[in-house]
Amino acid sequence: MHLEPTPSFPDLAAFPDLLDGFPGIRLAGNNAGQAFIAAQGAHVLSWRPADGRERLYLSATTGGLRQAGERADPIRGGIPVCLPQFSDRGPLVKHGFARNLPWKLAERSANTVVLTLRDDPASLAQWPYPFLATLTVIQEPDSLEVRLSVANTGDQPFSFSTALHTYLRVDDIRNTRLLGLQNVSYQDATDHCVVKTQEEAQLAISSEVDRVYMAPPASLQLIEQGHAPLQISQQGFSDTVVWNPGPEKARALPDMPDQDWQHMLCVEAACAAAPVTLPAGAVWQGSQRLSLA
Repeated sequence: MHLEPTPSFPDLAAFPDLLDGFPGIRLAGNNAGQAFIAAQGAHVLSWRPADGRERLYLSATTGGLRQAGERADPIRGGIPVCLPQFSDRGPLVKHGFARNLPWKLAERSANTVVLTLRDDPASLAQWPYPFLATLTVIQEPDSLEVRLSVANTGDQPFSFSTALHTYLRVDDIRNTRLLGLQNVSYQDATDHCVVKTQEEAQLAISSEVDRVYMAPPASLQLIEQGHAPLQISQQGFSDTVVWNPGPEKARALPDMPDQDWQHMLCVEAACAAAPVTLPAGAVWQGSQRLSLA
């Protein structure tokens, strides 16, 4: 049985905006476009660049912490922060506890927000390491950059895995292609993590895909019929995860409508194939940037 730290309700004075009932912060400065970051998990729930089109998928049936005292269920969609564990690759709750906890507001400007999460007695009870995680979200008219840093504030080294589990919204996955992964090796989680190599120049999705691409290129491109390409770039992360549940697994997910597998694709900046080992006092940093090509 996995135990999670008990969430507290976020400081509503610091997170005055709402999106689908989630307290958070809306970035919509003088520049065009906008983004919304929830207090729970420092979770980016929405990004609309200057063209006004929503670029992140958010399930209409997702859970999450909406009322004081409720259990914080994971939010299905947006950009969850997986920390200090990716997926079930370790002893902790799936994808770690950071996405279920309220983060604290550290800084805010017209187009930037910085949130932090520190260890506390509840987190130390299940993962016995002092840490400071910082997430910075920068919204520009035609781009969204998310930066994650993890500091080891203790006196012993620790290891962790992590991801920015980005859910991209698409009109129809069957008319969508992901470019840039040809000849890249990946762990196929649908086949016991057997290592394979992608041969196709363009990845098409018609059924479940769950892959950890190792040593991927720094930039990929998502092509959708009828829309401008989306550039997806990352720094600091060693892997790229590509995930779509396909029709059968989508029907088994209680927090995703059955047909929504057709309207999303996760392209995640990750350290998943091998953990990061962080010495005492050291800081790890990684980022992902979405931009209109």
